[in-house]
Amino acid sequence: MFCEGLKTEKTYFERYKSKICQGRCIRRKLPEVKVIPSKNCGAIANIEFINSYARNEGVSDRDGDCLICVIDCDANKSENINQAIKLAKGNKNGSKIKVNICLSNPSFELWYLLHFELCDKPLSQEGLEAKLKNYISDYKKNVDYYDVLEKDMEIAMMHAEYLKKHHFENGIKLLSIESNPSTMVPYFLKHIQNFVIGQ
Repeated sequence: MFCEGLKTEKTYFERYKSKICQGRCIRRKLPEVKVIPSKNCGAIANIEFINSYARNEGVSDRDGDCLICVIDCDANKSENINQAIKLAKGNKNGSKIKVNICLSNPSFELWYLLHFELCDKPLSQEGLEAKLKNYISDYKKNVDYYDVLEKDMEIAMMHAEYLKKHHFENGIKLLSIESNPSTMVPYFLKHIQNFVIGQ
């Protein structure tokens, strides 16, 4: 898993992984959470970086490897997201592994907000952070809030599912700039869980 954020996303996914591993018999190598260097700004550069990493490290779908790129919509234009989706598809001859895109619109922090409220109106990044401060008064980027959020994760998952259905009913793809607000984080949390416990 690759995160474009320097700390927020990496910390959250690492904490989630460690929680689901506690007391479980792990039969597989644990998923890794890596941070894409900050010089790789934007969806296209992120996917290109991951493809290069996969080639250099011998990552392969055939070996059961799965690459996930966590991307925020707020800093990307529609054409960037569309080009990244094309680059992420991989190819049939196996020279390029598929990259799964975990898009949050406007940003990963929407996942945090959904633990407290269902918001189905478009948000700016500033508006999103202002709403978060209603629930986490000292909210700052790059701080570990996992313990504050964990107890309401099921609520956040229901809210994210509601948004997914809302956009589907309105003919809006989740992997697009038009899907504000939405987040694919819960689907990849389930993926990590299944990977770890071997379901």
